[in-house]
Amino acid sequence: MPLPIDSHAPTDPELAREVSQGHEQAFRSLMERHLQRLRSFLALRAPVPDLIDEVAHDTFVFAYQNIADFTEGNMQPWLRSIAHNLLRDRLKAYARESIKHERYSEMVRWEMALEAAEKPVSDESDHLATCLEKLRHHQRTVLDLRYEQQLSSEEIAQRTGRSVLAVRTLLMRVRQQLRHCIESQMQQKPA
Repeated sequence: MPLPIDSHAPTDPELAREVSQGHEQAFRSLMERHLQRLRSFLALRAPVPDLIDEVAHDTFVFAYQNIADFTEGNMQPWLRSIAHNLLRDRLKAYARESIKHERYSEMVRWEMALEAAEKPVSDESDHLATCLEKLRHHQRTVLDLRYEQQLSSEEIAQRTGRSVLAVRTLLMRVRQQLRHCIESQMQQKPA
């Protein structure tokens, strides 16, 4: 339930008009009026507490820059709509970054394992060498181009006549195949 507004206090549209005319105090009044409810709205939706203040701040920045778009009624639904869109965009970006970090971590683990395959020093690298022998010729070729010759996905695509996406997909699948092969061989190892 919205807090009652003093009958002598200016309405949100009146304060918005004052902001449009350059009165910064009017915007401060709007922030004081709506900040806590906006933060509560975000707290129920943001999976990471740090996002609450960041998105609330960005919401008010956007509102200030686009104050002419607000003309009537209570400002809270407008602010919530802005905050919802900003939060959604942040979460999408966070998900994309998480996927990139996960892929990078997996790539680094396998690059290290492939380098170690040249000099077997552990059971895991012994198993990797065995699993590498089981790969098809085109899979070994792409791995060699990536890890031995240290070519980028784009360069591999040019050399093999595949698309960049096809090369990246193939590398990902080969790494998964190698991981499963190593894990199954390690489970079969006698105690």
